[in-house]
Amino acid sequence: MPKKTPAQHFRDLFARFTQGSTPDERGAGERAMDAWLKRRGKTRADIPAALAQALADDAAAQPPPPPSDPRDAQPHPYEDPRFTPIGLVHGITGKYLWMAPHVAVIYSAWIVFTHVYPQFKIAPRLALVSKLPNSGKTVAVDVAKRLVLRPNAESFSTTAALEEFIKGGPCTIGLDELDLIGRDARRALLLLWNLGHKRGEKRALMEGKHREQHNLHAPMIAAGLGTFLAPASMTRTYVLEMEKYTEGTKPEREFDDTDTADLDKVYAYLRQWATRVKLNLKPPMPKGVIARDADNACGMVAVADACGPEWGQRVREAITFLLEKAGAERPEIVMIRHGLAIFDTLEIDRIRSTRYKQEPGFNQELKRLDLPGADWMRFRGLSGTEREHPLTLSEQVALAGMVDIEAKQLRPAGEGRRGKQFRGYTLEQFEAAHRKYCMPGGAGPGELRPRPRLIASD
Repeated sequence: MPKKTPAQHFRDLFARFTQGSTPDERGAGERAMDAWLKRRGKTRADIPAALAQALADDAAAQPPPPPSDPRDAQPHPYEDPRFTPIGLVHGITGKYLWMAPHVAVIYSAWIVFTHVYPQFKIAPRLALVSKLPNSGKTVAVDVAKRLVLRPNAESFSTTAALEEFIKGGPCTIGLDELDLIGRDARRALLLLWNLGHKRGEKRALMEGKHREQHNLHAPMIAAGLGTFLAPASMTRTYVLEMEKYTEGTKPEREFDDTDTADLDKVYAYLRQWATRVKLNLKPPMPKGVIARDADNACGMVAVADACGPEWGQRVREAITFLLEKAGAERPEIVMIRHGLAIFDTLEIDRIRSTRYKQEPGFNQELKRLDLPGADWMRFRGLSGTEREHPLTLSEQVALAGMVDIEAKQLRPAGEGRRGKQFRGYTLEQFEAAHRKYCMPGGAGPGELRPRPRLIASD
């Protein structure tokens, strides 16, 4: 932080004198203020001039506006009203990337949204993930950074450097390989990820003896293998799964950062469109999309409506699809489904929390599952950022509690009061949780949706 000018220092002393929280603080501020004036041969009559100079010094200390992108005013061939922002982005990115339909729609709408994001209170995040490398995540970040509003140049950076970049004005942050960074660096970045989604969000830091506020608000897109985000970070994030293309889905072009003329023309169109478009800042949401989910969707839905009814419908459908998918993949929801599979396979209606002698235990049966999405031997903790490890009993209890399943005192089936008590779960508990958390709108008793047997019996 630049050293304060004499007038700025005086303004701080004057603030202590007039706004101090205690009489002692105000008195100390008054004495220091009078001493400052006396050293300069001034009196209290000079206070207004000193405060005015402090304001002028503040303005002079502001960072210069970000350099204009030469592409902003570049001519483009898209004046025909047939062209729309999302349509153009969807078309040009489809030449470089293969994505599932709903993923491509959200990716395209989000890119357009970055050019108008200061109008909205929430800037949702995009997380590009895949189970295997070479699935197009890096290319997707690179292509996006040729189209979004003022992207950062580097693929990875420290949080301090990113905050300094954001201070320069509206921008977009794009990062890659987040699964490879260390725990401390990830935590710092997740703080920016979590806080920077909200307009007006700032972080106060002490720089030397001075307190400075850093603006954090900017859209962010990041890529990495597996789950590189903590659960708390997912509430403002659209998770886009990338998959390897096949011979039949191979994109027609390979991204080359030295040959981006086609992308640059679309960028120029987006910048010029953003200066004249009138958006509905409170567009109607898809059915059932409320509260935080609606805040996340608002900007992209508004952009979609400005592109015409077709894109409005496609973006709403994509948002609904991804929200339903995300809900079904939360570990506590997966545990419900896997618990029902265990009860079905073992043909029991109660089970111990953990194994005892030869009797099955829920924790061990979960970890025996060999199913898509059954990663209980490679669990990464409730935060999603820990080292992979087998699901512990305490983690199992915490996840079950999230869906109102608590271990209770039970007796073996058919033994009545003679049976030795144990702590465990019942089939009825999991069926109730399934009705409440896995079925849209819930369901009444006896309406449990038929479920496939996820484990084949011997």
